[in-house]
Amino acid sequence: MPASNITAIIWDFDGTLVDTAGKNFNVAKQIITDLTGKNAESFPIFESLETYNSANRSYKNWRSMYKAEYGFSEEETDEAGGLWTEYQLQDDTPVEFFPGLVGVIKSLKAFPQGIVSMNSQSHIMQTLAENNVSDLFQFIVGYEEVDLRKQKPEPDGLLLCLEKLTGLASGNVFYIGDHETDVKCAANANRALREQKPDVKIITIGALYGSAESGNNSWEPDYRANQTEEITEIIKHFQV
Repeated sequence: MPASNITAIIWDFDGTLVDTAGKNFNVAKQIITDLTGKNAESFPIFESLETYNSANRSYKNWRSMYKAEYGFSEEETDEAGGLWTEYQLQDDTPVEFFPGLVGVIKSLKAFPQGIVSMNSQSHIMQTLAENNVSDLFQFIVGYEEVDLRKQKPEPDGLLLCLEKLTGLASGNVFYIGDHETDVKCAANANRALREQKPDVKIITIGALYGSAESGNNSWEPDYRANQTEEITEIIKHFQV
């Protein structure tokens, strides 16, 4: 694609770039078992992968879910978060990019691309390397790069990535995610930018090709991609 007023493209990771549902389910079960001393399946959320995914989508972020589903305190939630990287790197559940998405990413290589996720940066980098796409992403924000209590939907991680990729240059930035939390994060970032950088705008694309429910109208991204290839078509409309 030729140059345009698009300054960067930023992606969520889980459920947007890759299908990590099975891996996250297994990792969460192991963490909860080790921290509580109970069989994880004694918690209703672990009845099935579908139950876990449904619950996960109903909370604004993982911290809220851990407090509500497991009765964790702030300190216990911090401890669980601190174990995530280690347990993910040890777990061998396969993780794959959604069909056609690597081609989409490559078609957008004229633009700086980054990732903002509540997953571990180490795990993200490992997954990118295994799929030979590390060179397509210039900056990655995992949960370690942001205060544990400033995770999405707070805008801190998204603003950090945007600054590193563009220096907050004027123009449009696309943020692609599969969860209402991603849309709220972008809205919070736009509010933060409005006072000092009003000529920077973050546009959201809802990734509906994974576990996101295409019929769910409770969250309102600026655009919706029901297939991975639609992301390219949406962005093309913003070419100068």
